[in-house]
Order: sequence, then C-alpha cells, then structure tokens
Amino acid sequence: MSSPITPAAKGLPPAPGAQMGSYRHPWRVAVIAGLASYVDGAALTVNGIALVIYQQTIGLTADQVGLLTAVVTAGLAVGALFGGRLGDLYGRRKVFIVTMAVIAIGSLAPTFSTDFTALLAGIALLGLGVGSDLPVSLATIAEAATEKNRGKMLVFTQVMWIAASLTVVLITTATGGMGRLSGQILYGLIVVVAFIGLVLRLTVPESPLWLRSRDERRLGIHTVRADKARIRDLLQPPFRRPFIILSLFYALVLSASTVLGSFTTYVAVNVAGLAVTEVVPFTILLFPLAFIALFLFMKYVDTHLRMPLFLIGGAITVVGLLLPVFFGFTLVTILGALLIGSIGQTSCGEPIARVWGNEAFPTMLRSTAQGFVFTFGRLMAAGTSAIIPAVIAFSPSLIYIASAIAAVLGIMVAWAGFRGGRIANEFQHEQETDRDLAANPPVT
Repeated sequence: MSSPITPAAKGLPPAPGAQMGSYRHPWRVAVIAGLASYVDGAALTVNGIALVIYQQTIGLTADQVGLLTAVVTAGLAVGALFGGRLGDLYGRRKVFIVTMAVIAIGSLAPTFSTDFTALLAGIALLGLGVGSDLPVSLATIAEAATEKNRGKMLVFTQVMWIAASLTVVLITTATGGMGRLSGQILYGLIVVVAFIGLVLRLTVPESPLWLRSRDERRLGIHTVRADKARIRDLLQPPFRRPFIILSLFYALVLSASTVLGSFTTYVAVNVAGLAVTEVVPFTILLFPLAFIALFLFMKYVDTHLRMPLFLIGGAITVVGLLLPVFFGFTLVTILGALLIGSIGQTSCGEPIARVWGNEAFPTMLRSTAQGFVFTFGRLMAAGTSAIIPAVIAFSPSLIYIASAIAAVLGIMVAWAGFRGGRIANEFQHEQETDRDLAANPPVT
C-alpha cells in the first residue's frame, strides 16, 4: 500500500508561507537585484551623453556614434529575450551573477579604450548584459516579496532607474569641462556599480520558488508552475491572454513615451529654436517630482487603488503629450509635456508593466515572458525613434498627437485585460498549490 510522504521527504524545499516572502530579507534582495535597473538607467543615459563627448574628443564619426547607439538598443532587446529564458531554465542566481559580470566587463572598454572596435565590442556586451539581467532580476524580486509588498518592491526598481539617471546628470554637470575624462568617469560609474553588484549578488541564494518548481518537475509532481514551463505555453490558455495584452500595452506606452524621454531636447532645439543650455538644466526639476510620484504609487500599488491610479496616470500622460499641440512649442510647453507626462507614466508605464509581468505568469515562465515583452517593446520603441526626426520635420504636432493616441490605446488594452481581476495572480495560485500539497502530500 502506498504511504503518503511530505514534499520535504521527496526532496522538495520547504514551501514558502502564504504570508511570507521567499527570502529572509526581501528588501535587501530587492536592492541587490534592483541594481539591474540602476545599471539600465545609467547605461542608457551615459550612452546618450558620453558618446557625444567621445565624438568631440577621440574623433568618433556621426556614423560610428549611430552604430554604437544602435548596438546598445539591439543588445538590450536580444539580451532580454535570451536572458529571461535562461533565468527560467537554469535559475535566477546563476544568470544574474553571469549577466552582472558581463556588464562589468563590457563597460571597461568604453571607460579605457579609444579603439572603435573595442568600443563596439564592449558596448555590445554592456547592452546584452543589461538586457539579459533585467527580466531575471525582476523575477527574483517578485519571488522575494509577499502579496503586501510585491508591487512596492517592483515599483522601487524604477526609483533606482531614475536615481541612476539623476546621478549621471549630476556627474555630467560637475565634469562637463573635462573632455574625454568626463566620458570615462561616466562609464566608470557603470564599472563600479557592476562590480559592487556582482559581489553583493554572490550573497543572494537561489529563489526558493524557482527551486521548488524545478524539483516538482524533476519528481513528476504535477503543478501549474512545474508543468507550464515551455515557450509554447505562453501562446496557449490561460497565459496567452496576459502575454498578448502585456506585449501590446508595453510596446504602445513605451513608444508613446519615446518622444518625451529621448527627443525633448531635440524638439526644443530644432522646433522651438532654443539652445541646449536653455533646456537641460530645467530637466533636473523632473527628478524630485518623479521620485514623489513613484513613492506615492509605491504606497498604493498593492491596494484596490492600483487600477484607478493607472487610469489617472494615463489621463495625465495624455494631457502632457498634448500640451505643446494646443499651446505651441515653447520652453514652457515642451518642458511641461516632459514633466507632466513623466509623472503620469509612474502609474501607467514601465512600473506597472513590471508588476503585471511578474504576477501574470508562473515561476518557470516568469522571466521568459518578461524577456519577450521587453524585447518586443524595445524593438517597437527603437523603430519609433528611427522615424521621429522625420515626422518632427514634417509636423512636430503630429508626433505628439500620435504618441498620445498610442498611450490611449495602450491604456485601453491594459484596462480591458486587467480590470476586475480578469487575469489571475499566479503567486496566489502557487500559494494555494503549496497549501494543497501540505494538506495532501504526494504518494510514492
């Protein structure tokens, strides 16, 4: 006669408690894993500044600057695609240690070399490392959290992203007259953070949720998190719906924000006839307002106010985008669009995409799904960036109107998909699985 045995007796790690995170110190894990977002923000901001400095000091051509910028964008997209999958196949810890090492090594080349081939190889590695790290680190953070703080911890990663951008702007302001050394200091920031992150990540154990899912697969225990681990499962119910909705939502809102995030200075100079020095100092005002908005969203993201705040943020974003359209392109309206739109995006853009992207998929598909979503969104944003200058030359109002329409469509897609709990929270399902296994242990 078969005798019941506990999951522990079959070699499974103890089930995380329904009210407990998977780690003893979840916020420590959030900060260490969240360094991926810090490096992501630093890398994108540094490239936009340091490559221009190198163009003026080491003789990079415009074509070379364009190629290096494109390589970073492609690396982020390709890295997310493969890094996310590897994180589900081989574990969070192994992948995020390797990816942080790749980031550290890749950032050495633009810090110390003037050879274009070395710069190309190093920046390509940097992009691949950052892209690969992001979905795995976010899955680690989500699995370290509880239902009461998961949203807060994932939104906090966006705080780290903005903190990195602020750091880069401040360093640039302080070292602007140092020539090539200024660019070296900026890339050196990434080197230092990456090496610190690598050392700290060696102290973070593997996600207990991932270990449990892996062992359930090995032992033939049929649970959703163990059985749903193939890429094709993303295109079958019940995960096809959230996968498609998140991909469309992320691509639309990211493309909508591109004109604000990447072309505000361009519009100010080429449309309003302003000097760069008249615009850039005022953008520093964005950072304290963005921090306040993010911390407010962190406070309520794990409550019933999540969806109302999402819709309010969407409305604010659209208003910001349309400001120059109705009142003309001046310093006040261009900066107003950036400030208002960025505040709105704290609750209807990247932060909420990170929350939904982790809740909507089981453990063995969590970073895979996010990798695909990030890749699709960033490729769409890159395509948008390629045509924005031409559209601005034709009609600057048209690109802001098109961005507002994209934002509205993205918000409508997400609202239709996620309102009223229409897409299940897989963390809650996995907690129910743990309780069922505890009450009805597997039999030999």
